[in-house]
Amino acid sequence: MANVIKEDDIKIDSKKRFTVRGAKYDYYHVYEYEDGHIELTPRILVDPDEISENTLKMMDRAVDNIKSGKISGAIDLSSEEGR
Repeated sequence: MANVIKEDDIKIDSKKRFTVRGAKYDYYHVYEYEDGHIELTPRILVDPDEISENTLKMMDRAVDNIKSGKISGAIDLSSEEGR
């Protein structure tokens, strides 16, 4: 368990919000437990415009399959089935 480096008392405002002064992170995931205690876990969000290396590899394989003729038949989108 990590050592406590800061301790503070806070008050929930009228809109049920509170402020963490001097927080190290911009985003936190919040856990609220039945006994009333709250746990904040820091989150680092990833740029949604970034594409992972694994996704790029999967896209490359899909393009290779199309180029080599490994494709399924046409899908009839006019059909009412499956809607």
